[in-house]
Amino acid sequence: MKKTILLSLVLATSVQLFSQQKAQQKEVGLAFQSLNGFGLTYKTGTNKSLWRFNTLFVSGGNLSEESDSSSFEDNSLAVGFKFGKEFRKEIFEKLEFRYGTDVSFNYRLSKYENNDRTSIDQDWKRSRETFESGINLLVGLNYLISNDFIIGAELMPHLTYIKGNSIQTTTFYSNGIYDTFDDKKDVSGVSYGLSNSSVLLTLSYRF
Repeated sequence: MKKTILLSLVLATSVQLFSQQKAQQKEVGLAFQSLNGFGLTYKTGTNKSLWRFNTLFVSGGNLSEESDSSSFEDNSLAVGFKFGKEFRKEIFEKLEFRYGTDVSFNYRLSKYENNDRTSIDQDWKRSRETFESGINLLVGLNYLISNDFIIGAELMPHLTYIKGNSIQTTTFYSNGIYDTFDDKKDVSGVSYGLSNSSVLLTLSYRF
């Protein structure tokens, strides 16, 4: 009798562990933020609740303007990392509703340079560097293309704290010599709301 009870307990535990393992899932894929920034996404958990990591978000640009009187360059770079928790509910067979929260960290750098070719010959350079940390809520949908591939879209209202600095260096010609003037400023503030940069699209592989 004791052996039977012990065997039953072992079998029940094995079935429970097997069921839990079967419910576990992982997802890896590409993420696009408003089509002007991209990164990698990784999620792990169950079909109802997953930890999520969105990393290597990169966006930037390089713009040049040229004329006889001046040349101008605009360079920018932004990278970021997010992690949080996501919950899911099935709406239809291939459609899921998801919601949750992310914590985000971002780094942004902008540089501007203007070269004056006139007789005034006043050149300037400006740079702005900021570090951002914040919280994102998320509400979105998943469409299951197949058992392995998922297309997702989500909105992410945010609250972000910004800290950094900016500096402008101006060089001008006066009385036969070049003088340089630096203007340094601290940058701080809060950003919140829902904008086009708060939209995230994902293409993921489930395994």
